[in-house]
Amino acid sequence: YNIKIIPAITSDCGCDEIIHISQQTTSIIMSTDNHQCAACGATSASKRCVSCKSVWYCGRDCQVSDWKSHKAKCKAIAADIAQADSHEIHKKEFDKIRTKYGLSTPENAEKIANMLADTGANEGVSAPKFAEMFGMSTTEAVVFLEWIKVGIKFKEETLDTAKKAGFGK
Repeated sequence: YNIKIIPAITSDCGCDEIIHISQQTTSIIMSTDNHQCAACGATSASKRCVSCKSVWYCGRDCQVSDWKSHKAKCKAIAADIAQADSHEIHKKEFDKIRTKYGLSTPENAEKIANMLADTGANEGVSAPKFAEMFGMSTTEAVVFLEWIKVGIKFKEETLDTAKKAGFGK
């Protein structure tokens, strides 16, 4: 068997943190050289669902007959794939900006941390101010800061989940 895993979210951020993957929509797809039709069970299926790519069919008739049972799973998997693609695109842009402006150096990392810590909870960090501080465009600053917000939200949700589970008390 060839086993392919399609996660809800993928990341290569280099973080030491665990990536949350939706239990509801994560799928493990098993395939062999002879694909089994999800509708009739024939082992000669050659057409794959275009949206989620997780099931095989003999043809249109089998796909149509299976749609009611496959629809919810298909939409969930397709949404996860789209979200993963979106995250990957934004992460690549974030990494380009981080590298281009040396934002990973200890000095710049400290400046960014201080800037984030010094702003009030309701105030936030101004993209134009951030752009000016690091000599980048406002658009680049927005992309960078939005990805930082994703990371902060992830960390807060992870810590909240861990605390509710009794860890970190």
